[in-house]
Amino acid sequence: MTQLTSLFLIKAILLSGLAAWLAIIVLNNVVAFRNGVFSIGLLMGMQLFDQEPVIRTPLLSRCVKNALWHRVVFSFVLILEVASMLLLAGAAFLFFGTLLGVSDGAAAAIWANLAFAAFIALSLVMLLGGAWFAYYIRQETMQITHFILVGLGLAGTLLVNMPAQ
Repeated sequence: MTQLTSLFLIKAILLSGLAAWLAIIVLNNVVAFRNGVFSIGLLMGMQLFDQEPVIRTPLLSRCVKNALWHRVVFSFVLILEVASMLLLAGAAFLFFGTLLGVSDGAAAAIWANLAFAAFIALSLVMLLGGAWFAYYIRQETMQITHFILVGLGLAGTLLVNMPAQ
């Protein structure tokens, strides 16, 4: 194995691992769709602010209690998850094909960039949506997780664009 092929292998493994992880997330969100909608409802309804100690803030004016909106938002996130998962899997497939000599590394990198753009967009949608409803007040670990996902997307983008000499 050369340095070039080992780098292609690392890229393929990262992409396929993230695609598999998102596939599990998508499966869980489809199987437990109502639970996901309920969780989004807690966030958008800002219900965690009512837990002791109760937090009263002008931000509560952003509260959305309409269950239809909870379903729409959760469905939108699910669609982004599916798109990101498929793009990550496609890019991984191309990198594995590059290892076998049946596809082009440059094409694989382009698909990987698209996949990571979708992954970063998904992470930012969750981060910005959570910030709008001030989730950092009661759910700070979710915000940290979303920042980590953005960072993972950026690190993955750097990796797939790393030239091998």
